[in-house]
Amino acid sequence: MKTVSGYEGLLFEDLKKGDKIVHRLGKTVTYQDNLLFTHLLLNTAPLHFDNEYMQLTEFKKPLLVMTMTYAVVIGIASIDFKNVVEEVEIRNLKMHSPVFDGDTIHVETEVLDKFEDKENEKLGIVVLKHKGYKDNFKQIVIEFERVVKIFKRKYFPRYILKTQSFK
Repeated sequence: MKTVSGYEGLLFEDLKKGDKIVHRLGKTVTYQDNLLFTHLLLNTAPLHFDNEYMQLTEFKKPLLVMTMTYAVVIGIASIDFKNVVEEVEIRNLKMHSPVFDGDTIHVETEVLDKFEDKENEKLGIVVLKHKGYKDNFKQIVIEFERVVKIFKRKYFPRYILKTQSFK
């Protein structure tokens, strides 16, 4: 019998400048998700939870709070980028379209650049561009660049455990 590991996610060596990753999972956001997230952040803006108020606006229904849209994109991408050790920078964050109850968010990531971490030989630095879409990748809702530090294979904790315990 053979022992195999589950999906370990991408490591520094797996990524090349120009790579595009279409992340497998989508997330359908609900009014309850939005209500919980909005209230956890103590956001009292009625455009995120007041149906009657929103009937008086061009949108006609509550908007998903932008920080939740951002968080969902990071969460979806984390399936492949679960080996990120440190968030270095978020830049060029742009919201393109509103997100509502029932919209499904999908994510595509492009590797813009990668280079060695001069402070830590165990890590590499990767510049990513995440794009969040709705309507089956037809409408972009958010995009931003994200600079992260990610494990190199040789120093990846699960790799070290695997080589020690599966001999």
